[in-house]
Amino acid sequence: MTSRYPVCCFWLADLSAMSSLYLPTLYKARKVPTKRPVCAICVDRTRGRTQRVWFGYGVEVWLCEGHASVAFLTQRGGRDVVLTLTAVWRANGCLTAARRRALDAHLAALKGRPARGRPGSYAWPKMRLRAERAFAKGAPISAVRAYILAATYTNAEPPSLRTIQRWHHQRRWALPPPRATTVAP
Repeated sequence: MTSRYPVCCFWLADLSAMSSLYLPTLYKARKVPTKRPVCAICVDRTRGRTQRVWFGYGVEVWLCEGHASVAFLTQRGGRDVVLTLTAVWRANGCLTAARRRALDAHLAALKGRPARGRPGSYAWPKMRLRAERAFAKGAPISAVRAYILAATYTNAEPPSLRTIQRWHHQRRWALPPPRATTVAP
């Protein structure tokens, strides 16, 4: 025997399936802050206070305390926050040129900078070592200075007299060598 209302039965079956499937929205979300915007990353799972984070280029984002922390913003060289916000903005169709520039600037700011030239005697480690060996043998400062000034310097100034005097007064050659550290078995 066939049912008299087959369409109605399918409609009721669809309605019962839809009632068990919960799609999250902010309309009925619980424990979500109502006084401030939600976190751009957490959205309906936002807990606690959110704060405004400026990325430059006119881009500001509200993030929860965890996502606004320096630890998260700099995690993996900033790639975590950049990838996440890019995906969120792309999914919402609002990844603008300004937002892209702001995220690129965030990555550039966190990129490791090349090491700059070392100042003072740190720029002359081998020269200092030779001078200290001469001082250890008893050579006077004037002789060591004459030796240093006689050297050829292609793209830098030689160490100053004050630097050479400091090397002599620090007497690093007279200190005991550092102990070798041993690892306990």
